[in-house]
Amino acid sequence: MPPSIVKLGMMLSLFGTLIIGGIIQPALAQESHPITEGSNVTLIYHITVPGNTAFEVKDVGRFVQGKHQLLPSLERAVTGMKTGEEKQIELTAEDGFGPYDAGKQKTIPKVDLPDGTKEGDILQDKAGQSATVTHLSGGSAVMDYNHPLAGKAIVVKLKILKVEDPS
Repeated sequence: MPPSIVKLGMMLSLFGTLIIGGIIQPALAQESHPITEGSNVTLIYHITVPGNTAFEVKDVGRFVQGKHQLLPSLERAVTGMKTGEEKQIELTAEDGFGPYDAGKQKTIPKVDLPDGTKEGDILQDKAGQSATVTHLSGGSAVMDYNHPLAGKAIVVKLKILKVEDPS
C-alpha cells in the first residue's frame, strides 16, 4: 500500500495556495496604477523571524487585491502601492499566521509516511493539508498542522513588481 502522506519539502507561502517562484520582469518605463480592489499584483516577498537567523523565505508571488489571497494585514498594507515601491511590515503572531494551537498536532502510524521521512519534513495528507513532522519514535509520528509561522512575529519585506489595473 502506498503511503497516505506525500513529501512536499520546505515550502511556505503568504498566499492561500502554493505559489512557486519564477523570474518575472516588470514592464519597462510603464506607468503604474496604484493597487486597488481587483488589481492583479506581482511582488517579491522576503519573510524573516526576528531573533531566528536560520529562518528566511524569499519568493515571487501573484495575487488579486481584495480576493483574500494574502494575509489581511498584508492586503491592507499594499493598498495604494505602485510598481517599484517597497515596504517593510512587522507583524505580530496574531496579525501574521495566528497563535500556535497545540490541538493541531496529530499522532499517526509511521507506516503512513513516505520512506526516508525525517523530523522537520513538510508533508501533505490525502486531504491536501500540509503538516510538519515534529517527532518520530517507534511506530508513530507526530504531525503538526499549524502553519510553520504560527505563534511567531514576522517581518515581511515587499517589492511590487507589477500592478495590472482591474479595468
